[in-house]
Amino acid sequence: MKFGKDFRNHLEQSLPEWRDKFFCYKPLKKLIKNLPPESAGSASDQQPPIGSDEWFVEILEEELEKLNDFYVDKEEDFVIRLQELKDGIERVLARRNRDPEISEREYNEEMYEIRRAFVTIHGEMVLLKNYSSINFAALIKILKKYDKRTGRLLSLPFTRRALHQPFFTTEPLTRLVRECEENLELLFPVQPEVIEPNLNPATLKNTQIEKDKPTPSAAEAASQIPEANEVLKSTIAAIKTIQGLRKASSTYNPMSLGRIFGTDDEASGAVTSDSDASSVSGLKGIDDDRDSVHSDA
Repeated sequence: MKFGKDFRNHLEQSLPEWRDKFFCYKPLKKLIKNLPPESAGSASDQQPPIGSDEWFVEILEEELEKLNDFYVDKEEDFVIRLQELKDGIERVLARRNRDPEISEREYNEEMYEIRRAFVTIHGEMVLLKNYSSINFAALIKILKKYDKRTGRLLSLPFTRRALHQPFFTTEPLTRLVRECEENLELLFPVQPEVIEPNLNPATLKNTQIEKDKPTPSAAEAASQIPEANEVLKSTIAAIKTIQGLRKASSTYNPMSLGRIFGTDDEASGAVTSDSDASSVSGLKGIDDDRDSVHSDA
């Protein structure tokens, strides 16, 4: 499947409010296709379209600004929301310690709502990391098409610059994802009473049986919460796209998508073409792989 189709499919399955924040891949692809090819531009009786890359770089700079603004805004929002959730846990626990008479149902309801919020924000964080990868891939594809069409050499210098843009500098976001996972996987499993408050008595009898089962990961927990389904579906679509991008190239190229997205066997937690694309457990693999990208850059 061609990248353009992958990108379009991902865009259609992304969160609606995110769709106009993606790289303008299709319009730029059409623009490049309408440029005179290298052979025509070099003919003695014709003038090159612009004479330099400045006009195209200007367009790319605007796109980078759009990606950076959205990414930074979302990252800052996650920091605030995550802190509010941690504060919420402390408030609920402190209130329970102060007032032992607080009803079990009321406590369950408050903690269950916090858990739902944790699962939702975790899904959005992972989705933002995928947003970074997919948009970076779109930028590389467009640069390659431009160089091939015009005979110029813009890809390497611009890609090097893009590697250090805020939207591709994901270490802070990775730390937030892991912090969120720690709260989900460490805090809530040790409190089996934090269950859906509307369960009937017959269901409650199975609580002890449930305790003996392996603790689900934060990603698996997302699939159990209806409000997180939209985020989850978008994230799974993003994973499938990333898997396609990370397939090894048939020829060696230091700027190939396969190399940038870490197809080497030693990449920790890498999502490969052999992975189960429908498994939400693949989310963490993308997190670990992005760290290896920055350590190699």
